[in-house]
Amino acid sequence: MKISRNAAVPISSEQELNSYTRDRHRALGGEWRAAKKSGFDRPLYERAGFLLWRARHIADSIFASECGKFGITPPQYLVLAVVREIPGTDQAGVSRIAGLDRFTTALVLSNLIKRGLIIRQRSLRDHRRYSLRLSPRGHASLKRIQPAGVRAHTRLLSAFTRSEKRAFIGLLQKLVITLNSEARAPVDEDALPRTRSQPHRIASKVRHNGRRK
Repeated sequence: MKISRNAAVPISSEQELNSYTRDRHRALGGEWRAAKKSGFDRPLYERAGFLLWRARHIADSIFASECGKFGITPPQYLVLAVVREIPGTDQAGVSRIAGLDRFTTALVLSNLIKRGLIIRQRSLRDHRRYSLRLSPRGHASLKRIQPAGVRAHTRLLSAFTRSEKRAFIGLLQKLVITLNSEARAPVDEDALPRTRSQPHRIASKVRHNGRRK
């Protein structure tokens, strides 16, 4: 089966995914050189904000291609993952951990609760707050969507070599951690699960290097 390079066409198996990645690496050099000659070398493509916006658009398109059949959007997937990671958290906790504004968090949670993927219960310790946990249906949905999420991740990074992938992820981590306070909805560092949070080690390293300088 020939692998389409159209992001609107999902890839259905690991073998096809590996083939797709190899094809992308083979074509990358030629595509990049051709793109540089066809207008992508304009000043607009030297603006970090524009490039990040385009990258976000591409990431969402690939996610929709692979995961759209499950009826889950990227924000919904993020919220489901947070609630699975920290069962018993409340709406404010999801907002702080996911870095989503309150309105978006409330909208996403309302949708997931209505669909029976998340259960909302009054907290036994504090009757003023409601705790959240995944329903059996929510756990099953995350389990079903996980392979598609892996394929989306692999496709998104297929433009890079292995070393470029590590460098790219590292630079993105440095950007979102060091400039976290600049976000409209910053991630609350104190709300993150310490024992399983790799970014905390990176953040500490960034702060330590900053003090050394």
